[in-house]
Amino acid sequence: MIDISKTKYPELDRAVLLRPGPQIVLGHEIYWTVKEDGSNIGCYLNDEGEVHFRSRNMDQASPQFYSYLGSTDEFPAIKELLEDAAHWKDEYVIFGELLVKGKSPTKTEIHEKTRFVVFDIWSSRYQRFMNYTKVHQECYHVDLPVVDLLGTCHANTLDSLWSFRDEMLDICKDLGKEGAVAKIWDDSFNAGDAVSLKRGICYFKEKLDTPKIEKKPRKVDDGKPQLPELPESEILGAIEKVRVDIGEEFSNVRIAMPMIADYVKEECRKHHCVLGKGQSLFRYYQLRLQELAE
Repeated sequence: MIDISKTKYPELDRAVLLRPGPQIVLGHEIYWTVKEDGSNIGCYLNDEGEVHFRSRNMDQASPQFYSYLGSTDEFPAIKELLEDAAHWKDEYVIFGELLVKGKSPTKTEIHEKTRFVVFDIWSSRYQRFMNYTKVHQECYHVDLPVVDLLGTCHANTLDSLWSFRDEMLDICKDLGKEGAVAKIWDDSFNAGDAVSLKRGICYFKEKLDTPKIEKKPRKVDDGKPQLPELPESEILGAIEKVRVDIGEEFSNVRIAMPMIADYVKEECRKHHCVLGKGQSLFRYYQLRLQELAE
């Protein structure tokens, strides 16, 4: 028996960091969608048929975020879609971005109202994420918003891939978005591939604030690696994940700061970066508290 509450959303790398290399995505149809700047929330039904929300790292989000999501115009549609899936003997986890009214976590947007936008749906029956078309169809019938599709490509060379990636990021810049998420659904990927998420699926993300290292000259030196600083947006995103996980206790520095340090450490590991000397986590934390108090 599958515990649907344990279904987590995967962490995504940039294409250049995929293993064994970015060339793994060549020759596949790639869908590029907007990366919204909010809080990653997964919605599912418990055994009693009640709607529950999970955060990136916790089976249940904090009560504060239950209040946020329950107040959205999208909540009735979320409930309807989950109940409809259950009627057909399937369990969904509807993953989306909770965009809380006010300044976004990485300060790239101002949200006029609190709302929820779907970016993925996990099906227990098929044990995989649905493709974009299926997600769009499922959400269309209950009037649930889905992240915008920016474009698609089928690149056969890395130069072609990077060129199209840059086009997508230019569109994101014009839209005032922080970046894009690229997704492949193709059964030629399998669970043995290092980049696969599950049975024929590969996702990666590209952001405006990350350097295009694949286009720069490269030199290999001996000695200890001198890693780049972690982008500020990743620090702010980690802080927001902590807020989603602990809700009102976020204002308690003794609880929040150790978690922030752990989450930022994990982002450094994933992105092969280090925390810069001028990147004070406590200062970022204080600034976020000030913004929430405004």
